[in-house]
Amino acid sequence: MDDSTKELLIHIFLVLHILGIAVLLAGFFNNMKDLTKGIKVSPGILHGSYLMLATGLAMAGLAVDPTKLNAVVIALKSISLTVIFFIAYSFRKKENPPVWAVPAIVGLTTLNIVLAVFGSVSGD
Repeated sequence: MDDSTKELLIHIFLVLHILGIAVLLAGFFNNMKDLTKGIKVSPGILHGSYLMLATGLAMAGLAVDPTKLNAVVIALKSISLTVIFFIAYSFRKKENPPVWAVPAIVGLTTLNIVLAVFGSVSGD
């Protein structure tokens, strides 16, 4: 696969990754009224979390020059996305999830955004 095809695929996955963030946060803000008693993990939160995980891993795998990736940032983003997914998956069917579950998902999503903005993934 040539570099221009990889770049196109990375941009497509980036759009889907941002869409996953939007869906996850929309699921949170839609149910924010229940914050004190525990927000139920909505399908949007679950689907957004696995869309973020899948597209993030795809973008890292499609890197044009994998030797220039910042391994620390990629590892932190991968770990946070994996934890987000497993929290969402674990509490998806609970009527009364723990109060900390969805705020932890949102906090880790925010961490992921901060790492994307301030942590250079390319290692430059």
